[in-house]
Amino acid sequence: MEALREIHEVNSGQITIQLPKIFPYQQVEVIVLPVTNKTRLPTPQEQEAVWQRIEAIREQLASSGRTFSDSTELVREDRGW
Repeated sequence: MEALREIHEVNSGQITIQLPKIFPYQQVEVIVLPVTNKTRLPTPQEQEAVWQRIEAIREQLASSGRTFSDSTELVREDRGW
């Protein structure tokens, strides 16, 4: 599972979230929590570096020849969702 954590200012009751180009999903779940104390978030360059590392890991796993399953999907199947 990949997660994206950002802190946004709310303007007129709305926020806009720009997903990274390499974010592979078409549907996402959004959870909105109030920020109680400011935390330093990574810069866009740091975020991009993280996504590049994740993509490198995915490529390494894909080239291993092994089959990996999504544990979330397995749980959903098990529970009949």
